[in-house]
Amino acid sequence: MSQMETFGVASSTQPEHTYTYLFCDLRTDTLIAELPMSGVSYSYELNGIGTLRGTIPYSDETLPLDPETASTPARTVVYVDRDGVLVWGGIIWTRQDAAGGKSIAASEFLSYFQHRYVKKTLATDTSLLIDPSYVQNGGQRLYSDQRFIIWSLLRYAQDQVGGSIGLDLDPLASSATGVSRVASYFGYERPEIYKAIAELAASDDGFDFGVELGWTSAANNQAPRRFRRVRAWYPRRGRPVAESGLVFSKGGGAGSILAYDWPEDGTALVTEMSGLGGGSGEARVVKTASATDMVSAGWPLLEGVDTFDGIVDEAQVQGLTNASLAAASQANVQPTFEVSADTDPEFGSYSVGDEALFVIDPERQSPSGRSGVLRIISIENTSASGPERIRLTCAAV
Repeated sequence: MSQMETFGVASSTQPEHTYTYLFCDLRTDTLIAELPMSGVSYSYELNGIGTLRGTIPYSDETLPLDPETASTPARTVVYVDRDGVLVWGGIIWTRQDAAGGKSIAASEFLSYFQHRYVKKTLATDTSLLIDPSYVQNGGQRLYSDQRFIIWSLLRYAQDQVGGSIGLDLDPLASSATGVSRVASYFGYERPEIYKAIAELAASDDGFDFGVELGWTSAANNQAPRRFRRVRAWYPRRGRPVAESGLVFSKGGGAGSILAYDWPEDGTALVTEMSGLGGGSGEARVVKTASATDMVSAGWPLLEGVDTFDGIVDEAQVQGLTNASLAAASQANVQPTFEVSADTDPEFGSYSVGDEALFVIDPERQSPSGRSGVLRIISIENTSASGPERIRLTCAAV
């Protein structure tokens, strides 16, 4: 963490946590092996794809368990179980030699859809379709609500031979968000499915999305089993600070914040954003969004340009431009905090999307102290050695 400010937390015996690493087949979720790992770090990203890195030891104890098969890239997944709770899961994409074994890199399940593309035209507009029936009937039509568009894209992907990785899509069909979109994905352009979902989510009045993991409850003599549910939260994921009650503090020799970096950067600030959609020449879709309140308050005109290739719907380009301005008008500052996993608020009591109050008591680098309500957009857990260290990346609310 650059220019981290460090301080000591009142010492106490840190509790031991039990980590179990389960290696399974990607398509069937069948357990292949339970293997130890070292040097493990794993992360979650709001509307993004978290990653895991670690090393599998190749030893007399592990070689009989066939770690080669259990960690085959693009074929297997790894789950992280912490004290009986599934806290991470994703697809192993790379593996290479490391001291005493092999290191792996994995990404959360939605990374699969960075390798899947729309190969026949899917659209909400039936005039563009040869088969106007809905996707689940083998057709091409998308439901117009934004949550159901995600369902349709993923259903299209999983209905192809070899295309299902066992994700539960039912939560996406539970209720509409009330926000309809005009969407067209042309097969001849081969749009990436993950990118299509991310762009839809980033639109004005969009949503948050991700995959929830866990164990089902034991019932009817059935052992708990893993679940992988795709969720879309509207209007947003996580709890406001009044509901979460989360307070991360530093000062007085106590508190949960071990170190922090709270930068101030105006170089990326934008008060007027131009969004460039599909088309060419004068026919290209161009929309503008302005932070008129900031200019009226004395900020200068600071222009930015964002590109949304292939999107020809004017309302969608305007929505994406509005969202891009909303992010850039916050100066794109992302404070980072290293916090203790076992000091209140404890790891597991918060998730990406939650708002929290961060308080820094007066000190040399912050003579007047600092405080603010921020939204957690990334969580990284490093349990390589010693007490767990949690890195939080935050954004303005």
